[in-house]
Amino acid sequence: MSSGTETTVALPLPDSLLAALEEAEREHPEACMVLRAVRSNSGSILDFEWLWANPAAARALGRVPEFLPGRRLGEVSSKDGIAGRMDLLRQVVESGRLHADHFTEGDILMQGTAVPLRRDGVLLRLRDITSSQRVEEGLRETLDWVRDVLESMPDVFFTVDTDWRITYVNRNAAALTGRTPETLFRRVLWDACPELCGTPFERALREVAAEESYRLFELRTGRDRWHDVHVWSSGRNISTYARDITDKKRVQAERDALLARERSGRLEAEALAQRRTHELMAARERLVQSEKLAMAGQLAAGVGHEINNPLSYVTGNLQFAVEQLTPLARRPDAGPGAQGALNEALEALREAREGAERIRVIVRDLQTFARADELRLGPVDVHAALEFGVSMAMTHLRSRAQVERSYGQVPPALAHEARLGQVFLHLLINAAHAIPSGDFERHRVTLTTRREGAWVLVEVSDTGMGMTPEVLQRAFEPFFTTRPVGEGSGLGLSICLGLVRSMHGELTATSIPGLGSTFQVRLPIAERPVHPGVPAVRAEEGASRKRVLVVDDEPQLTSVLRRILGRQHDVVVAHSGREALTLLEQDDAFDRIFCDLMMADLTGMDVHAELARRRPQLLSRFVFMTGGSFTDRARAFLQAVPLPRIEKPFEPGVLHALVESSPPRTG
Repeated sequence: MSSGTETTVALPLPDSLLAALEEAEREHPEACMVLRAVRSNSGSILDFEWLWANPAAARALGRVPEFLPGRRLGEVSSKDGIAGRMDLLRQVVESGRLHADHFTEGDILMQGTAVPLRRDGVLLRLRDITSSQRVEEGLRETLDWVRDVLESMPDVFFTVDTDWRITYVNRNAAALTGRTPETLFRRVLWDACPELCGTPFERALREVAAEESYRLFELRTGRDRWHDVHVWSSGRNISTYARDITDKKRVQAERDALLARERSGRLEAEALAQRRTHELMAARERLVQSEKLAMAGQLAAGVGHEINNPLSYVTGNLQFAVEQLTPLARRPDAGPGAQGALNEALEALREAREGAERIRVIVRDLQTFARADELRLGPVDVHAALEFGVSMAMTHLRSRAQVERSYGQVPPALAHEARLGQVFLHLLINAAHAIPSGDFERHRVTLTTRREGAWVLVEVSDTGMGMTPEVLQRAFEPFFTTRPVGEGSGLGLSICLGLVRSMHGELTATSIPGLGSTFQVRLPIAERPVHPGVPAVRAEEGASRKRVLVVDDEPQLTSVLRRILGRQHDVVVAHSGREALTLLEQDDAFDRIFCDLMMADLTGMDVHAELARRRPQLLSRFVFMTGGSFTDRARAFLQAVPLPRIEKPFEPGVLHALVESSPPRTG
């Protein structure tokens, strides 16, 4: 290949030699090629062209072997590759000496060796060293990382070879000897640190070297300094690792001293063991009482539900009878004897109604205890919780003090109703025990509520014996009590403190000996959530007659509801959830549907779920009736479903108000 300004020189290689070279190098994994110089007419080398290349060379250049012969360097390779080695190839041709170096062809790192051939020829062999270079770089990085780890750790590490020359020493090991790593490196250990000769450390190292084994021992490295030493043989090196255990030895020494003091004070230890035994017995008693309370709570929930159902139709029928008899007793045509008998009967019915109301309050308080294990916080009326505590603690207070109330205008507190009631109950009982019996007129227990910023404050004060500063300081400690053995476990106030803190509040106390004590409960304010509620009871003249469906599996309850509502409205009764669904399939023209939440076959929740699928337009007319026994499913349902509910037993006026406020029928 030539032009007017350049010429090529024929390479004096016989075809047989090229054929032999091609045969020998065809399968070789390394690239091999023959180039020849392209000179100008004046004799200067302008370029190089390929005469021959094996398949590995073609692959390295991203070509097929047939493409390369006759091609110039710049046509095939970039300036970063072989084409950029033009000056080097010229130097090889003109000097007649081989040359080796590295360069990059694409993403591949190459090691190239150029050998001059006669008459402007160059034999170029290329080897891919990318992987080996990466391995070397990775090894260097790993060694650097290991060195960094050994230098940055707070422990001692060094190695010696079989001639006891130090092959590595980290800065902590050098610092332990008072020397620098540079003065120790490659020196014989016993010459560099003669203070080690004849020590247990030297004996351990020599045993490990002789046996090619492992040693673990403690070594005193200073007056008050100890190290845990590990020595092991690894190939041609002996490695030593030591960790400072001075603090551990100090703790051990302190423990030994403590054990010695305990042995010398055996009587004191026995007294301590007796106190601990008493505390454990008190804790066990408290656990037993907790289990009894839990069982009582479960019993209260079930019994409360069973009482509320018959109590509903007892109170309903009493109210109905009072309402029916009152107009008769006022009729002017009734004789004096008849009026007297009717008034006496009305008075008896009213007293019976008051008794039923007292039963309802007692059942409600028991159910409050039954819900004490629920952890959900919500808006709580602190006055109602205080009244609950007063009603439950009255047997303790009745003979000791008068209860005075100083209630302020306070918003609901973020709390747990049952747990807050338990806290107030215990504080009231605690106040009663602080007051001697027999002087009822002189002593007071005062309940005070007020708002302070974002908090609701409740104070329970008494005019009892008070507490000394020492007793006040320990008042909330578990198992601390000033009462005689067997009369108190000392857990009450500590449990109250835990309950208040679980409601994100705080419980504190102040006291003056001889004048009384004050316990203050601080609780965060909570806004009441908006739930569909029961409408206010109101009397409306000429109210329109409506259709009402009552669903309950208690026949007496459905009977009393029919009796209360039937005078003004059309009442239809279903005695089970299944019967209600069948009835609503045939006739859904009801203005209000009263449905019991817990029934035997299908619960009110099941009825709601089925109607939500089939007739969702009926759900807005539902009012759920509850007797106070809630399963986990029932609690979750009442939280999630935005429908009004009424507790058994209920007021007739509330029933009438719910019917009168029923939403208009659609469809």
